Amino acid sequence: MNKVLALGGSIRAKFSNRELILGMASEATDSNRYQELVRKQLLSTSLCNSEILAGAALAGARMCGAEIDYIPLCHLFPRKDRRLSDLQGDDNVISHLDTLDIDEEALGELLDSLGKSQGVVLATPVYFGDRSSVANKFLQLAAVRERVRDKTFGVVSVGAKRNGGQETCNIFSMYEMLHQGTFGVGNGMPTSQYGGTAVGGDLGMVTDDDWGLATTFGTGERVAQVSHIVAAGLEVAVKPKANIVFLLAMDTRDGKLKAHIDSLIAEARETTDGIEFTAINLVEHDIYRCLGCKACPKDGDTRCEHPQCIIRDPDDYLETARTLLAGADGIIVCGINPSDIADLVTRYQVFTERMRSIRRNNYELSNTLFAGLCYHDFGATINPIHSLKVMVSYIRHNTVAHKPIELFEYKGALMDSGAAGVAEFCRAARIVAAGKAQVALPEPVYNAYGEGGGYAGGVDDNQ
Repeated sequence: MNKVLALGGSIRAKFSNRELILGMASEATDSNRYQELVRKQLLSTSLCNSEILAGAALAGARMCGAEIDYIPLCHLFPRKDRRLSDLQGDDNVISHLDTLDIDEEALGELLDSLGKSQGVVLATPVYFGDRSSVANKFLQLAAVRERVRDKTFGVVSVGAKRNGGQETCNIFSMYEMLHQGTFGVGNGMPTSQYGGTAVGGDLGMVTDDDWGLATTFGTGERVAQVSHIVAAGLEVAVKPKANIVFLLAMDTRDGKLKAHIDSLIAEARETTDGIEFTAINLVEHDIYRCLGCKACPKDGDTRCEHPQCIIRDPDDYLETARTLLAGADGIIVCGINPSDIADLVTRYQVFTERMRSIRRNNYELSNTLFAGLCYHDFGATINPIHSLKVMVSYIRHNTVAHKPIELFEYKGALMDSGAAGVAEFCRAARIVAAGKAQVALPEPVYNAYGEGGGYAGGVDDNQ
């Protein structure tokens, strides 16, 4: 049975509200019904906004067939009554992380529930565009205990105002958890953004935010869907073949990145079974700039064989690249961070713009695994966050994010070829491919303005 665990990251949460949160999540049939249940409880019970969001995410997960559980992290991490200077000689590594202690009984309960869960949703208030201290400590604990590998991870957050740092909070947490071996997801259809993004200052005020609760509900759905895929894929004894596409979005003038990707592919073909590799070198082709026109697929259109892009010039490479990407089980978006900006030839941004028609074509890359790969000249600052940008852009395609692959060249020598990272990605791609063959999923439908499915807000039509 697929299980999703929600973790409450607010210091205002109460352990005594745990069963109430789980009860409302179990009774809700959609985000609107959950909203009604919470408002009724607020007449007699104090609930903080992160608790409410955790329940909304769990309601979404339960509607997708998952078992659910909820643990407030403040119960796990009480404040210390000791000074840091008193901790010398303490062999509890985690206790040195900050001024929060660990309740050993609660820790055991968390690790037990985490071990039985295939998906995790972190619900946290926003502090200056980032997560809470107790949410942060969970990420540190997860790294120390190595308990989240192969789990699906999503984030929902609440700030005091719209655009108050919710998206950056979600992005930071997801990016860090990818490095711990999780599968990262956003809030799914119809808008496929970075998770739940809600507004609420005082206790319970998030119930007035229809959009925030709906995106949170969607995050729970997405975590449940992908964790089901991953769990099913892990159970398949003989994994199917997978097609991995290396998308070279930029390079140096002398082709340093292409040379290394060719070498990586050659090595992977010798050491990795069941994988077909394709390289798309965008630098070798012309890609015209997106006109942001109305010829793109419209909301709710049946997915078409070819994107309805107004640009039909045969020299434009988009359609060829689109066909290759559509057949991929995994996409590695490759970039380079050179010491000299004059040495950089890039197609990354123009190709990202043109992928608008791919996304609007009812998410034709839906549930495809992706990751960034960046070749860094040591100390270079021209393109230092390539893999982070890749995660932010490509997760908008209703895809599944994987740990990035970072390569560093120092004095002409690579510290790590990236072969191990590619092998890890290939393993994950075969798991997802196997799971997708076992699990029936709803057909993805694009909706630029988020109408339907309980969504009440709007987004830029150019997205």
